[in-house]
Formats: sequence, structure tokens, C-alpha cells
Amino acid sequence: MHLTDRTDYVLRVLMYLNQEKRLVTLNELSSRLSVSRNNLIKISNQLARLNFIETVRGRAGGLLIKAETGKASLKEIILATEESFFLAECFSGRACDCAFLKGCLLKKGLAEALEAFLNALAQKTLNDVTPHGGMTTP
Repeated sequence: MHLTDRTDYVLRVLMYLNQEKRLVTLNELSSRLSVSRNNLIKISNQLARLNFIETVRGRAGGLLIKAETGKASLKEIILATEESFFLAECFSGRACDCAFLKGCLLKKGLAEALEAFLNALAQKTLNDVTPHGGMTTP
């Protein structure tokens, strides 16, 4: 299983905001997380639409995590932000040229592995994975 860069950035942003518990600017996030400001704009818009963060516009604006977001499971966050979980072509629902498609045991095994992965993520919340001692500089 491989998460997209975008989901990686989402998790980093949420962890940083959860750690800071204050209004954080995009410039600060970009500097601290080594993520471009353009990516952070897209991510912050998505996180606001998903109701994980609040955004404050203007000169004194920034991003603020909602208190309940820390209690969200990693599974919940990742399912809301990851585009797909196609482990192989046959998972896409589109036509597939695989000779083993009918009765494929590999697809079944991969589906079980994905379910185990997501179930493990359901056991951890954002609070569980957020460092509380402060972030080290990259």
C-alpha cells in the first residue's frame, strides 16, 4: 500500500496543527513541513471542506485544527483524502486484461491485506500519532 504525496501532506499538516493548537499561517507550514505553499493551499481548502480545520482569511489569518479532528481515526482521515485504493488494475472496476481475473486468489489476498491495513489505521487517532514535545526542524 502506498499513500499519495497529497495524503502524506494532509497527515503532516493535521499533525502540525494538532500539535500547535493555534492559528498557523501557510508560510509557517510551508517552512516547517517543507511543502510548497501551492500544495498547502489545495490541501487546506480540502481539509476545510471536510470540516477537519477552520480557515481564517486576511492579514492575521491562518489555519486552525478543530478540536474533534484530533479524535478522528487515521482511517477516517485517509479514506476522506486518498483518491483511490486500487492495489492492482483489477481493483479499478474497469475492464482488465488479466488472464487470472476469474476466480483470482491474488485479488482476494490483496483485498484482505487492504482491509487489515485500514483496520490497523482505525485503531489510531490523530492524537495518538501527534508528537507532543514539539517538532524538530527538518
